[in-house]
Amino acid sequence: MNRILIVDDETQILKVMKRLFSETSYEIFIAKDGKDALKLLEETEVDLIISDMKMPLTDGYRLLSMVKEKYPAMIRISLSGYAEGTSMYKASLHNISDFNIFKPWNNEKLLQDINRIFATHSVLNSKALETFINDTPILEEMPENCKRLLSFIENEDEEALISGIEQDPVISKLLMQVANWAIYGAMPGSIKQAAIYIGMHNLKCFLHWAAIVMKAGHADQTNKGDNITELLWKHAYSTNKILLFLYEAFLHKQPPEASLFTGLLHNIGLVVLLQHNQKMYDDFLHSPANVTQNLLSFEEEKFGVNHQEVGAYLLNRKDLPFPIVEAALYHHNPLDSVIINKELVICVHIAEYYAWEFILGKNYSELKEEAFEQIKVSREDFETRLERFKKKILFV
Repeated sequence: MNRILIVDDETQILKVMKRLFSETSYEIFIAKDGKDALKLLEETEVDLIISDMKMPLTDGYRLLSMVKEKYPAMIRISLSGYAEGTSMYKASLHNISDFNIFKPWNNEKLLQDINRIFATHSVLNSKALETFINDTPILEEMPENCKRLLSFIENEDEEALISGIEQDPVISKLLMQVANWAIYGAMPGSIKQAAIYIGMHNLKCFLHWAAIVMKAGHADQTNKGDNITELLWKHAYSTNKILLFLYEAFLHKQPPEASLFTGLLHNIGLVVLLQHNQKMYDDFLHSPANVTQNLLSFEEEKFGVNHQEVGAYLLNRKDLPFPIVEAALYHHNPLDSVIINKELVICVHIAEYYAWEFILGKNYSELKEEAFEQIKVSREDFETRLERFKKKILFV
């Protein structure tokens, strides 16, 4: 039985929440402030915390930050009745919550989302995945330059962050490559302009991606080779660009905050697994008629897990936003009922499919036909416009 702690200084909210969960299988605990919540957590094992953001003394931001530090495995959800810019910006930048609930909420949707987030975390904490991670050296130490730059984000020092990127030839080169190859639309021409345009939320994701790129020995990605590793990098850049094209040209908006590089990160599990099993993947992926579902089954037979699970685990451990974790975990299964950020996952699914089509003229993935219907986009219109802008969109 999962345990949930609800923290709010309003007695009525606590009553409503407790009543809402009364017919579920969850065991519910309540606390009227941050101090009581922390005391309870010292004595009781809790799986998920829902905290109001606006409370006296210890507010929700401070409480969830402390919970994140002391109990990193606990699922954190923020509850807010207002859109106060500074507080929500800081909360998003430091990823203090997996999910945000805004008052007034829809009871049915809230319960569904709680069930969904537990289902996803159950996958991320599965015994099979834990066994694989313990047996496989994929959680490598982050390069010192990336650590230093991430510390500037932690301190919310944008000036020092930009200066640090400008002075680092490897990171600055990667940033400009990403700006030119993975972002749809006109991009600024300097490191400073690109960094400001991208923003600290997304630079945090970029730095975690850059760390993996550097560890994989592909910091200089000017190589136009056609081996499977190089193809994966091309695919990641192209997926990201098509993702942003889809949002801008068809959904007429930007992806969720801090999700600018979701396409770049979505297949990171495959990139990491490939480092340890190069020949096995080369043999499998170059054999005729293989599609991704077969690949997932193949991986599960060989490792007990698949690249979606490995990628999501890594991104979650690196404290990246939950929507990006979902995209990594479900990009080949975008219609799964447990997905919370369904629109983003569906858009990544579509983008990564067409990225393979244009790079190879064939595919390693299987397109779910219903995906276009779910986001109310005409597949025919999308394909026509994508073909028209192919040279602008794709990294080739």
